[in-house]
Amino acid sequence: MYDLAHKYCFCLPSDPQHNMEAPLLLLELENYVNGAIMQITRIDRSRKAIEKKLQGIKFIKDDKHIHKSTRKDFALTRLHCDTHFYFICIGQVNKLLKTLCEVLNDCDLKVVYHKFTSKFNKDIRDDLEHLDERAVGKKKRQYIGHITDFCNFPGDSFSFDGKQYPVNKGSVKELTQIYKEVIDVLYKNYGSKDSHFVWMEQSERQSKELFRYLKKQGFI
Repeated sequence: MYDLAHKYCFCLPSDPQHNMEAPLLLLELENYVNGAIMQITRIDRSRKAIEKKLQGIKFIKDDKHIHKSTRKDFALTRLHCDTHFYFICIGQVNKLLKTLCEVLNDCDLKVVYHKFTSKFNKDIRDDLEHLDERAVGKKKRQYIGHITDFCNFPGDSFSFDGKQYPVNKGSVKELTQIYKEVIDVLYKNYGSKDSHFVWMEQSERQSKELFRYLKKQGFI
């Protein structure tokens, strides 16, 4: 989870008419990166619950009949909904980062954005947002044929219409690495050139060093 965006709100370029655009985009970008991280945690929890249930199924034979619990825990439903929101988070990161690039017109940031789009396919987010159309074989009101691979979970991926999309700690690690690169660009191109930002960074670092020293000496 990240809490970095607020530090850059006052060092990003601004003008009287658009002074809040870049900070708002950055703050929401961080929110949805954190949202994706939270969703992966929830998805992993649902997967483990399903695996545990499958491993713990016990059949009792009685007069050649098999009895098992019919109680529903809706783990698969949770997995489906959490996966959907994970892709919504990825889609919002896409939109917010793209617009941030346009507002700042920063070449270094555009490089990071292109790296993001090369790793994360937005098609799946669009498909899940329009399941009502896909269920009847349509896309943008055009008939595309019925989809046989409809919202499945092979391994630690999500599959739809013959394509697989990773939904795991590896994919969210790539996302967080890209967000760190966004922050690195903002630091290099804006933060490091802002005297107030530099002073705040130095003060924060000195406070942390003082805290560690006092703790080591047993004062706190």
